[in-house]
Amino acid sequence: MRHFILLCTLLIAGPLLFAQGLGTTGDDSERSPDTASIYFFHTTERWPGQTLQRINDTLLTGLQFYDPIEGSSRINAVNGNIGLAYQSLIFDFNPGNDFRYSPYSFDLYRLSNHNIRYYHVFGPFTNVFYSFGTGKSQLFSLTHTQNLTRGFSTGIDLNIINSIGLYNRQKSDDVSVAIQLQYVAPGERYAALGNFHSNRFKWRENGGMAYDSLFTENIETDRKRIPIRLQSADNQIKENAVFVRQFYYIGPNPQKKHTSRVDSVVAIKDSTAGRKPAFDQSLEPGMHRYFNPERTDFFSHTFKYNKHSFLYKDQKPASGYYPVIYLDSVATYDSTAYHEFINELSFEGGIGRARGSGKALLLKAGIEHAVTMHTRDTIKRTFNRVTTFGYLSANAFGLARAEGYLWLTSGAPFNGDKGVSAMLTLPAYDNSKSWGNLSASLSLHSLQPDYLMQSHSGNHFAWENTFGQQNILSVKADYRRKHLSAGVNFYNLDGWVYFDTTAQPARSADAITVTQIYGFTRIPLGGFTLEAFGIWQKTNKPAIMPLPELAGRITAYYQLALFKRALHLQAGTSLLYNTAFNAKAYMPALRSYYLQQSVETGNYPYLDVFINFRVKRARMFVVLEHANSGLNGYEYIMVPRYPMADRAFRFGVTWMFYD
Repeated sequence: MRHFILLCTLLIAGPLLFAQGLGTTGDDSERSPDTASIYFFHTTERWPGQTLQRINDTLLTGLQFYDPIEGSSRINAVNGNIGLAYQSLIFDFNPGNDFRYSPYSFDLYRLSNHNIRYYHVFGPFTNVFYSFGTGKSQLFSLTHTQNLTRGFSTGIDLNIINSIGLYNRQKSDDVSVAIQLQYVAPGERYAALGNFHSNRFKWRENGGMAYDSLFTENIETDRKRIPIRLQSADNQIKENAVFVRQFYYIGPNPQKKHTSRVDSVVAIKDSTAGRKPAFDQSLEPGMHRYFNPERTDFFSHTFKYNKHSFLYKDQKPASGYYPVIYLDSVATYDSTAYHEFINELSFEGGIGRARGSGKALLLKAGIEHAVTMHTRDTIKRTFNRVTTFGYLSANAFGLARAEGYLWLTSGAPFNGDKGVSAMLTLPAYDNSKSWGNLSASLSLHSLQPDYLMQSHSGNHFAWENTFGQQNILSVKADYRRKHLSAGVNFYNLDGWVYFDTTAQPARSADAITVTQIYGFTRIPLGGFTLEAFGIWQKTNKPAIMPLPELAGRITAYYQLALFKRALHLQAGTSLLYNTAFNAKAYMPALRSYYLQQSVETGNYPYLDVFINFRVKRARMFVVLEHANSGLNGYEYIMVPRYPMADRAFRFGVTWMFYD
């Protein structure tokens, strides 16, 4: 332990000592001499809230978080290699609107309607990212977007993760691609957004280590020689989807043009979002017609089609690994697929104007019809669902904004699903640079469990369940001001359905409560900056809802500019930690996590050392991951039987082009 404390001291002090006399301190939000303004927005599901954001193409902060499941406030436990299944260590309840098949353990790797970006650009824009590290781990991403005609824009996103891993049969091979389109007709009464996206994940599943002591006692230092529990298991996940949303506006477009082609860049927390610019634009003749995501007073039609397929194969089902073998003791071939057609009609409109929102009073109402065809081997089922929903917000002269949501679903397999929620925000506009913003919300959802928990039939697991509704009450309060955000969450889960210690679905007889207190702060001290995120979680049923009581990440770095500000450099350390708890185990045949009581994980710090730097349009990072590996034992396991990687270097570069 004394070696670890000494290392922490040196690494935290190192950036400060390194910076002495080398150059001037630099702000990583300072724009590059050849930067440009790039804006984007995401589509929303059912509810209003689309906003235009700006990409900070010069930001160094957070550049070292190359893994999609990592970030300043993201804390996830992964199965030992990037691109494989993961589980969050922070409880959150956020049900989806489409067919809820299973508690997906790979959402942050997917391209979906929730995270596909629609860009506003003044010329062609391309961003290329590449990273490599130990274990033949490679990441590549490409983004390109441009305007084709005055009202027509297109773009493409490509993400690739390919990592062999340090242990046998640990390879991840993830490929995601999305093509997005935007169209605004002359006169701007009609507009349309659309995308096609495809995700294909191939994972080798090793079932974890056969003997933990070979790792925890460091008996075998060659990771490839540590025996694994599954010798020929694989998971394949495929998704293809089409999304088209059309708008017909009945009111004028409150637009003015973008203010400039090249301007300074606003500082952004992480690199994925920024404060929205003043998007108030009535385009001049000859200029591009941009889609205004904040415009109201329209009728809309949304069409969605998606097809998902899941295949689990094991050519040699291991004796003793699976609880039972129902169909074939020679080979497992569990195939499941579903495809869904969704049509939605809605109206959104309001009256008056108020600071902080487009309308003083805003209403949205709609109806959605979904047809889902589910196939498992030779068994086919067809489901029809109808969902009605409504939204109402009122803005009291910018002093406060009240919002209410209501929705109801009829039709299997989620018949009777419903939700109601209310939110109050003070003040209604962005006041983060003054005394801050305070928000509070109350919501109640009644939901059937995910379909996987209702019905499944495979070579190792089979069930038909009728659990009834889960009732989830959530109460939240949040405060944000400048570099500070903090909040309190309370959940009451009645009839919660989970995977028990045998990886079978079970329903809690008693209500489960979860209380959370969290905070994030960024403290700039000259060229030195300290970022800290922490969360405290308490549950009354830790045997059913295992959570670390404390979890957080602290990042400290020093930034300076060299060679007449031609080079911007950021050097620092990042420490991730969570207290000990009985983390859920992983069952590859279900691609899901289930309860276990025999192994305790956590109470181990993960320390990274990084250098981020920028030269004009190019941003690069070098990271020494898990720098304290082996200095205070070999207990670095976040998912039982799946050890985390040892100390390793990683390099990455991202380059933006504006022509």
